[in-house]
Amino acid sequence: MSSLDPPQASGPATPAGDAAERLTVCMQQLHRLVSDRIMGALQSELQGEDVSFTQMTAMYKVRAFAPISVTALAEHLGVSLPATSQLIQELVRRRLMERRENPDDRREKLLALSDKGQQFLSIKEKTMMGAYSEVFGRVAPETLGRAEDAINALLAEVRQAKPDSCPPVFHDGPAPHDDPPARKSA
Repeated sequence: MSSLDPPQASGPATPAGDAAERLTVCMQQLHRLVSDRIMGALQSELQGEDVSFTQMTAMYKVRAFAPISVTALAEHLGVSLPATSQLIQELVRRRLMERRENPDDRREKLLALSDKGQQFLSIKEKTMMGAYSEVFGRVAPETLGRAEDAINALLAEVRQAKPDSCPPVFHDGPAPHDDPPARKSA
């Protein structure tokens, strides 16, 4: 069994475990529908802008956890501290990220995205969301409405259960604990 295979139950599963596994498989299928479009577009855009996938991942992590230390970012990325420092140096040089002194510990530097970095990620997210819009554009509005309701309920429970582990990823949408936007009825 490889990491690409769908999850398998290990031992007796609880009904919640069964439901979680079924949803995981469904999400995997949905991801497969959009990932080819997303990755193809992102690869083309990132090559044109000379940004590596690791640099882009670092930018998302910094946005989600800012202000964040270089050490904490290295841990989030699973990359060595020297490699992270080098990666950050390049992003700072390109003015996509900013390094600031930690007011509580002047020896430590804190990272945040610059306005240019925020704009860069917003453009990439529009590309990603375009792939979802393309796929969802072929689905009946009633089905989309039911899916939206279910996903909003799922997000609310996940955020309530582990609020610290769900940092806001897309700042253009509602904040993690805000109510989702009201759905327009058809």
